[in-house]
Amino acid sequence: MSDTATKSQTYTQGHSEAVLRSHASRTAEDSAAFLLPHLKRDAYILDVGCGPGTITTSFLKHIPNGRIVGVDTSADVIGSAAKRLSSLPESDLGSRCTFAIASAYDLPYPESTFDVVYCHQMLLHLPEPVRALREMRRVCKPDGLVAAREGDFSASIVYPSLPTTQLWLDTAGAVFRSIGAEPDGGRRLVRWALEAGYASEQVSFSSSNLGSGGPAAAQFWGHMWAERVAADEWKEKAVKTGLVTHNQVEQIREDWLKWSEREDAVFLTPCGEVLLRK
Repeated sequence: MSDTATKSQTYTQGHSEAVLRSHASRTAEDSAAFLLPHLKRDAYILDVGCGPGTITTSFLKHIPNGRIVGVDTSADVIGSAAKRLSSLPESDLGSRCTFAIASAYDLPYPESTFDVVYCHQMLLHLPEPVRALREMRRVCKPDGLVAAREGDFSASIVYPSLPTTQLWLDTAGAVFRSIGAEPDGGRRLVRWALEAGYASEQVSFSSSNLGSGGPAAAQFWGHMWAERVAADEWKEKAVKTGLVTHNQVEQIREDWLKWSEREDAVFLTPCGEVLLRK
């Protein structure tokens, strides 16, 4: 992978332990429900931007005769995904699931390789999401599906709202845009698909929420967001936007910890979803 490709795919949220923990909570069931009914038992799937691989491996129960490859730009993240795979009890998973380092802009596979090419919360982190969709389309078979689910970050709901909720949302959005990425990718998926070369009749749009509520969810998400904003990598990006100081980042962190103690807490982000038929 070239240095240019690596820099253009710098992950906006960093790779702190809290980021990886939140990603590791995801499964195919909660992150790809719009796609699951369309999977064939012997499907060959590519998961682009697979992160720690929990979505990737959870696809396997839905394709009992199929295979899946997960790719990500981070060698450390791919190493964690491979380690997690090796710890799973099912004896045949290693032969049906593999992980590799790859750029979404330059997938190392021939044209028309996969039945399904999928990504989750990946395009909104890229300066060139349309370019990535074109590359995903290239490696998808003529009768296959490209599937994407992306959040609309600025529309996130934090209830009860905190004194710094809007400041956090504005700053997080500015961190995305500091590298040319678009945090409100969900609402743009249809447009991006059309720009990637799909005809309107090839595009099916749906939506769902990434969300949770109640004491257990508040503890998980409140502490996770507190750790994420306090991580040095994100904090420095946030301060560079000019919207917050280090002291304000600390106040955001403290507010998330207070929110984590709420029994009535609800957090959700609306997500757009597309199924693209080649």
